[in-house]
Amino acid sequence: MSKGTSPVRRPCGNEVLVGAAPCGLYTGSIRVLSPARTSWIAADRWRPTGAAMLETAYAALRFGASIALGVPFQRRSFDRLLAGMRAAADEFGPQVGGDDLLGGVTLDDAARRAVHGRRLRKQAVRAGRTRYYADVFAAAGLDPASLTYDTFATVPVTPKRALRQDPDAFLRADARPAHRCTTTGTTGRATTVWFSADELHLIGALSAMGAFQAGTVRAQDQVLVAVSARNVLGVSALSDAATAVGATVQLNGMVDPLITLGILAQHRPVAGHRPHITVMSASSSYFGQLVELAPAAGYRPDDFGLERVLVNGEVVSSGLRERAQRVFGPIEVVETYALTELVPFGAMRCGEGHLHYEPTVCFVEVLGIDDGQPVAPGGVGTLVGTPLPPFRTSTPLLRYDTEDVVRTVDGPVSCELRRLPALAEVLGRRRLSVRHGTGHTFPADVVQALESVEAVPLPARYGFRAAGAGVAVDVVVRSSGPAVRTQIGDALQRHGVPLVELRLVEDPALLRSPAPLRCDLREADLSPGAGTDAASRPDDHAVSADLVSGERRS
Repeated sequence: MSKGTSPVRRPCGNEVLVGAAPCGLYTGSIRVLSPARTSWIAADRWRPTGAAMLETAYAALRFGASIALGVPFQRRSFDRLLAGMRAAADEFGPQVGGDDLLGGVTLDDAARRAVHGRRLRKQAVRAGRTRYYADVFAAAGLDPASLTYDTFATVPVTPKRALRQDPDAFLRADARPAHRCTTTGTTGRATTVWFSADELHLIGALSAMGAFQAGTVRAQDQVLVAVSARNVLGVSALSDAATAVGATVQLNGMVDPLITLGILAQHRPVAGHRPHITVMSASSSYFGQLVELAPAAGYRPDDFGLERVLVNGEVVSSGLRERAQRVFGPIEVVETYALTELVPFGAMRCGEGHLHYEPTVCFVEVLGIDDGQPVAPGGVGTLVGTPLPPFRTSTPLLRYDTEDVVRTVDGPVSCELRRLPALAEVLGRRRLSVRHGTGHTFPADVVQALESVEAVPLPARYGFRAAGAGVAVDVVVRSSGPAVRTQIGDALQRHGVPLVELRLVEDPALLRSPAPLRCDLREADLSPGAGTDAASRPDDHAVSADLVSGERRS
């Protein structure tokens, strides 16, 4: 449990996991709205006027109808619901302890197939009004208006490279685009996606609703966004969510980690809020840098007030979690999975470690790496997604190949989110995986093994390649020796990596084919050594000027 706070509420029942995107966008959860329960919140928790109560009930009805029928959301409905949540939180405090906040029904398989079939068909018809899919349907001889749940798989998979090469070809002819959002481009050329102003408003509102319900961001929090500033979609959605809840927000970007540590340790006397940064959004590798550098810079757990870290976009290893507890104290690491192309699709880990997602937001398939066919339970394949209306209308994507390799759950689950479909784990990018004589090895296998060994500095810097019946692994270590070699070799074997060759180096420049890390997208113009005197910077940066100059804390 985080430093004297109540536990963050985990989503329960038929909840909608929303608001997720790469590099730190908050992923929360909202229930499928029940008008009766929403108006109960309005009447019993914040006692509005009769007109406001009726408007809140109508807003809930409108929200549910939009999801069921695939018709556009109304901004006013979201604003009304958020106003009710904020008023209730102001009067009664965060409501994160129960699962009856916003109730909804659970669809059986037959009903879900019928609803999905109708929404998939509607999205396919919209997609037919784009240059890309008009050509695809013509070439395949498909009529989008006649597609059903069972025939949707006849639509060819959309490769990532097609969207990357010509994002404008995916823009609907009658759309009203407002912003062209990019991915971070960690593993290659950045991908861009068009969004309308209404879609951006929707993403922020859903993130805010998730923040209210899950309690991951609260009114007394001070939030630090330590992700790439060019990830506008993720930054704006988290900022919208924190602002709606009543928290403060600071966009930090991925500056020198020592500067960020100084900001985290800074005493910030803001009325109505905790005196330190309490919530930080960061990539796993950047968070690893903070964990690695803090002790060397003389920081102790009592120097920080951090309670929650929202991590997305990379593998979050058990080793990172364990080391972070020693550096920052009993913080909670909230791991989510999402990507810009499929937003607002997102998945959040349950108590048993599954990644659950809401099927009404995005139609998810997992297809075999080699044959492109649906994988069996417990199998490994590539995640393919179709964002559904009314969540996505400007840039419809049908059966989009994310190039992310995932493992499916092996049979029914018994966790608190068992009513929602789930993935077992995300294994990494397909192009970074290695095929060898006995199968495949994935980035997650290697990272989990390496970061469990204390001799490997965080984040693990490594490379691996096929070598006969297994793989050869290069890894950066603090110091090499027989004992370290044995520890790392044993860890790799325990995590199922068929090790053939292990090469230890102390200089990252000596790695062969190093794996890309998001933390290397650092914003150098804000970092020490970029021609700016750290001591002359604004207060937030000057906090760590002593560290930048090499002086140790006492």
